Amino acid sequence: MLVLRLFHIVAGGLWFGSAFLFTGFVGPAAAETAPASGVVMSAVVKKRRVAEVIKWLAITTVIAGWAMWLKFAGEAGFTEWATSTYGLVLGIGGVLATAAAYTGITGIGNNVEKLVSIGDQVAASGGPPTPEQGAEMTRLGAAIKRHGQIDIVLLFLAVAAMATARYW
Repeated sequence: MLVLRLFHIVAGGLWFGSAFLFTGFVGPAAAETAPASGVVMSAVVKKRRVAEVIKWLAITTVIAGWAMWLKFAGEAGFTEWATSTYGLVLGIGGVLATAAAYTGITGIGNNVEKLVSIGDQVAASGGPPTPEQGAEMTRLGAAIKRHGQIDIVLLFLAVAAMATARYW
């Protein structure tokens, strides 16, 4: 249980912090300074594999959290645990975190990788983006921003639920 809790809290803290940093600061700054930011974003996304790292932090957090929830449910009895205030609030936090992981992986991570790939193609061509590339980059940027905002809200609510569950 100690190992699960350690993985859950450390990975969760890194996941939430990374999501906050990228959604609140790095993403908007990259959008404001594009195309100059392309080199840095390519290094962060392609070489440092930030989307992949954040994805695995999210997956680790969610799996460890549900494993602990199920262990508690097994010890207390599933119905009793799931209907207790503590178990219910932790469960709500788990559902919110699971939704945030899905949103982050599919709506942010995958789209960031696609956006950076198109940016790399444009940079390699030495010219401006084609109309199709420009339209796709605009679409991806809007999707990343929208999913990032949803992700941060889901993560904040998940963390708030889990941090306060025992006090309800």
